[in-house]
Amino acid sequence: MKLRTPIIKRFQKADSGATAVEFALILPLLVLIFMAILEVSLMFFATVNLDGAAIEAARRIRTGQTQQTANPETDFTTTLCTQLNTMMDCADLFYDSRTMASYSTISLAVTYDSVTGEPDIFGFATGGAGDIVVVRVMYLWPIQTPMLATLFETVAGTNNRLLTSTVVFQNEPYE
Repeated sequence: MKLRTPIIKRFQKADSGATAVEFALILPLLVLIFMAILEVSLMFFATVNLDGAAIEAARRIRTGQTQQTANPETDFTTTLCTQLNTMMDCADLFYDSRTMASYSTISLAVTYDSVTGEPDIFGFATGGAGDIVVVRVMYLWPIQTPMLATLFETVAGTNNRLLTSTVVFQNEPYE
């Protein structure tokens, strides 16, 4: 009479499902890494898009085209919004334009509202011919990937990353 191997010994020797178990353990981490790569790539693409739109809108200020319209701020936002793609809602943009006495007095620090976590803006002034102008365009990018917000969020607890584009220039003598 043949003795049967105890069930526990047979289970220890069997390795037919080991690959499936290992894959099931690694899969959540792998999915999280792919999501993070995709989200960071989209965030960088949005930043490049925001830079292009800010440069184009600032060019109109630099050449005096914006100042010569009936409503310079509307002209600026229209130019800005037509340059952006559908990744960002134009209504969620923050922007400001201000004149500076000299290049050495420029401060690019961003301050935030303590309640909403939104960036503080300084108004909209396009200046005249020969003025030094700083144009900032900002967008709060919502971070969707779990645990990625702790690495990328600008204001803790908001799950948002502030994408910023700054253009500094001296207006042309357009007058």
